[in-house]
Amino acid sequence: MTREAPRTDRERGERLRDVLRGPGVPSQRLRDEQLIDEIPEHAALARTPQDPSWHPEGDVLVHSLWAADLAAQHADRADASADARELLVLAALWHDIGKPATTRPRNGRITSYGHAERGAEIAVALGRRLGLPDPLVRAASAIIATHMAHVSVPGVPSDKAVRRLRDRLRSAGTSLEDWAVVVRCDGDARGSAARPDASIPWLRVAGRLPGGG
Repeated sequence: MTREAPRTDRERGERLRDVLRGPGVPSQRLRDEQLIDEIPEHAALARTPQDPSWHPEGDVLVHSLWAADLAAQHADRADASADARELLVLAALWHDIGKPATTRPRNGRITSYGHAERGAEIAVALGRRLGLPDPLVRAASAIIATHMAHVSVPGVPSDKAVRRLRDRLRSAGTSLEDWAVVVRCDGDARGSAARPDASIPWLRVAGRLPGGG
């Protein structure tokens, strides 16, 4: 009896795109397709703990899958195109993909400084390895790189900060609105530690800027 040959990275990428574009619940379909265990960057998320004061829901994989499911729900409610759904779910799924490389214990806490920027680099390399379209990878990596932007700007962001973020996202082929969905999903996928939607002040400022959001 011959054994089935392992799937190639390109084949895994094709199956991942099927999951991202829907229909169905991404977390369940990723497990059904064995796309967690077969993609090392996904498997590493399950081995990466998070500080329970910020993430009582569990490890990075639990959080990331939850965020991906929330992004899919948003896309479905908005009757988004398959392309739009693919971007939102991928960016939500990979938004913390840099945490395995950056998570460290510090003063009794679990930290992951720089995970957004490192995650964007990993997303580019992983997307290329899996054969994902360059525009998708570029847009998703821009959202990943900036999904913590609101943390460094307490209160209402300045027009300059919002304009800079908006223009960076646009140049990567995405938008402040897409970024806001991922930020919202990130905040909601924390169970009892869920925070108010951090994207709202940014969207409000963008709404009064020339050129909008």
